[in-house]
Amino acid sequence: MKKILFFLALFTAIGKANAQKLEFNIEGLKDTTVFLAKYFGPKLYYADTVESKNGKIVFDGSKQQGGLMAVVIPGPAYFEFLHDDEDVIINIADQKNLVGTLEVEKGDGNKAFYEYVNFMTVNQKALRAAVDARDGFDKDSKEYKKEQEKIEALNKEKLEFQKNIRSKNEGKFISTMIAMTMEIEIPDYPRDKDGNVLDSAYKYHYFINHYWDGVDFKDPKVVNTPIYHNKLDKFFSPKGVLQIPDTISYYADWMLGQMDQVDQTNKMFQYTCHHITYKYETSKIMGMDKVFWHMGVNYYCPKETTKAFWMSDENLDKMCERVNKVGRTIIGNPAPMLILTDSTEQNWINSYEIDAEYTVLYFWDPNCGHCKKVTPKLQTLYDEKFKEYGVEIYAVGKATGSDFEAWKKFIRDNGLTFINVGLTKNIYNDAMKDPRPLLEHTTLQSLNYSDTYDIYSTPRIFILDKDKKIVAKQLSIAQLEAIIDDLTGHEDAEKIFEDDPDAQEATDADH
Repeated sequence: MKKILFFLALFTAIGKANAQKLEFNIEGLKDTTVFLAKYFGPKLYYADTVESKNGKIVFDGSKQQGGLMAVVIPGPAYFEFLHDDEDVIINIADQKNLVGTLEVEKGDGNKAFYEYVNFMTVNQKALRAAVDARDGFDKDSKEYKKEQEKIEALNKEKLEFQKNIRSKNEGKFISTMIAMTMEIEIPDYPRDKDGNVLDSAYKYHYFINHYWDGVDFKDPKVVNTPIYHNKLDKFFSPKGVLQIPDTISYYADWMLGQMDQVDQTNKMFQYTCHHITYKYETSKIMGMDKVFWHMGVNYYCPKETTKAFWMSDENLDKMCERVNKVGRTIIGNPAPMLILTDSTEQNWINSYEIDAEYTVLYFWDPNCGHCKKVTPKLQTLYDEKFKEYGVEIYAVGKATGSDFEAWKKFIRDNGLTFINVGLTKNIYNDAMKDPRPLLEHTTLQSLNYSDTYDIYSTPRIFILDKDKKIVAKQLSIAQLEAIIDDLTGHEDAEKIFEDDPDAQEATDADH
């Protein structure tokens, strides 16, 4: 019996030790509902509610995953704290000045956290003042150099403080948080005995290889702070890895490979995978959809072996359909072949049989406002440059139903002399009845060209090389001109059309 009582007592003691109490005392706070909020990436989400009594607030920390959290009181107003597997007691003397009158009574992680917050507040204020003062002087003046020295001293002071507080809190989450905010100290280039640089890419590789030092990708607390979001976003920006789709995909795989992909309570993998996927699904930079496709086929699809445990079957079906569409028109891949008729509805023209060094594949709608501006410009380029360069245009117009006559009229009125084809009125009607007889002349992917090429808006421009591989896509008319000039050895040719920064935006808006 004594042994049983001993083990029960031990078990009870362990249970109490693991039940983290999060206690906050705010002078002057009336009895009210108080919220506990947690970060997931850069956003705060409500996690728990309690009723305060005489200014005392107590949450059960054992119910929460660790990370940076916040206590939200009526106002609303809030203050942040670290939840790192330890009891926390924080006292606040004035609810109108939460952070300014905050004292940590218990919790080493939060004592270090607020020591860091207070230091950084003073340091950054002084740094901003020095930068403003420096920028008011001429760069060759003594005053400029004096302020620059002050800036360098403040940055050095910050770095030393960060290193010191990390070393004093090794193994605690505050150390990881600070590691994610620190600038990387990059050594000078390695040089030979004569001082010549041995590796011009050394600093880039050092930066990338040490970017995530001090961060445990298996620690779920890491994603429960906005710092991780900002660091992740920078890593996959031009300030981080080279903006080449294959390079970005390589580092995405490397990062996700460090994370626990099985434990669905650890949200690191979920957040990182979703962030990278969404970033490149919505990117306006040409060719970056290859990263989205890579993420789709490696982490989301097929649905039966998906790693995206957070997605519903319905959303996975939509995702995989989208990934499949994007995969058909990735730069560097063969363009899907199209066989469509001209306005006579008798002549079937195969895009693969066009004998040209480059082919411009152009999708447009005669009733699309932006198409009405772009299409005549395309004819101008064809007349004044492309024909001479040996570049052909295969233009696919929307020509079904009432659009058929509008399409033919636009071609006549604007003197379009390049190849004009479409899914014409009668061909469309025949295909709706029974497409099989049409397959003697064409293909299903041609009859469904909008789906084949993912034409969700118009106009859309692709450039194909002589082997009909996709060279470029999603271009404005000015970008098309510049790229064709460059590809055909006429990069110094005078430009007919100036770049329009709103062109792509207009393209995305017109349907």
